[in-house]
Order: sequence, then C-alpha cells, then structure tokens
Amino acid sequence: MYNLIKAELFKLRKDRVFRTMILIIAILSLVYPLLYYFDNLSQGSPQMTGVQFLFNFITGNTLIVKFSIAVLAGFFISSEYSTGVMKTIASSGNVRAKLYIAKLIGFSLGAMILSLVFPIVSTLEVSLLSGFGHLPEGAEASFIPRAIGLTLLFTVAFASIGALFTVVFTDSGKTIGFSLIFFLMIDTVLVGLGKKIAFFSTLYDYSIFKLVGYIGQTSIDSGDIPKLLIVPLVTIVVSGLLGILVFRRKEIK
Repeated sequence: MYNLIKAELFKLRKDRVFRTMILIIAILSLVYPLLYYFDNLSQGSPQMTGVQFLFNFITGNTLIVKFSIAVLAGFFISSEYSTGVMKTIASSGNVRAKLYIAKLIGFSLGAMILSLVFPIVSTLEVSLLSGFGHLPEGAEASFIPRAIGLTLLFTVAFASIGALFTVVFTDSGKTIGFSLIFFLMIDTVLVGLGKKIAFFSTLYDYSIFKLVGYIGQTSIDSGDIPKLLIVPLVTIVVSGLLGILVFRRKEIK
C-alpha cells in the first residue's frame, strides 16, 4: 500500500497539468488583489489588509476548488484509462480497493495543495501592499487556522466525489464536463427540490455543498462544529466506498 501511495505522489509531482494549474491559480491570486488595490487607490478608499482580504474571499475560494478538482480528476486519473496505464495497473496483481485508495490519496493531496494557493498567495501579496492588519470585529482568534483546516477538509470531501466520477465515466472529457456541471448546479438543484420536497431541503442543509459556506463566517456556534466535521468525513467515507465498489466491478479496457 505504501508503494502504491508513493507512486501516486510521484506521478502528482511530475504531472504537468497539476503544475500548470498551480501556476495559473498563483497568477490569478496575484492579479485579483491588485485590481482591488488600484481601484481603492484611484478612489481614495481605505486599502484592505491581508487578513481582511482573506476574510472576505476565503469562501469564494470554493469555486476555485471545484474547478480544480474537476480538471485534475479528468487529467490525473481519467486520462490513465485512455492511455492504457489503468489497465496495466489493474492487472498488476494489486487489490483494486488498495489501488483506488492510493489514487484517492494522491488526488486529494493534489486538490488540497491547489485549494491553498489562492488564500496563501493573495493574502501574502495584500499583506505586503497594505499590511496584515487585525481580524474584523467579532471574529474569533482561531479564524485563520479554522478556515484553513475546514478548507482542507472540505476539499478532500469534494475530491472524493470527483474521484468517484472518474471511475464512473473513465473518459477525461466526460469526467471534467460532468464534474463541472455537477459542482456548479447541485446547489440550485437541491434548493429547488427542497422547496417542493422537505427531504431534499434537509439533505441540502446537511451536505458539504451548503456547509462549505460556513468557512468564511466570523464565528461558528459550538453546536455547528460537529456537523462541520462529521458531514465531510462521512462524505469522504461514503464516496470512497462507492468508488471502490464501482472500480472493483469496472471492466477496464
């Protein structure tokens, strides 16, 4: 198992798409704060500090995470089906469950790295321009470590769903296309269904798709903390088990 994980991490380091995505997100992370900086400068408005920028835009990072997972899933995992690599790996004698878990770990680590690029790079840049500043009034002292921790946890939860799509569709284009549509539309679909059927409203309230919005809140009630930890963990386990089940039965050509 260790060697399988090690091999996936090696492939991740060498993956051109992964490195390109880091570069693109890093560039966007540098350009985006500058737009606000020069706009405020021209209007004579107070500049945002680093921590204010992080506070205001950490929730928006979820969109970057969703796009990153969809693209990385298509090229890092699904592409192995078309190149024949997956068939070779599956016939190597290793248990398919272990193969899938190793790929999920490598894929999740890649997604976690991508999820931190925007918050870290943009906050550092704004801090250099305007200073780091102080947390907004009412924000808890644990806001930054909590926001980073929840970002990583929810990213793995989203990644586990993305990995499941790779074994269902196997094709890079289909995986990327469906993943993007799913991640962008699932909130609207569940909210719409919830207005007609109470079950879907409850399902959405206790899903990672809604709870991910808690990341940027100034403070979180102690009663909400368990579901913010349990829901993404359950999502990871359920999606992982479904992925293993599909991968076991999948005919790899």
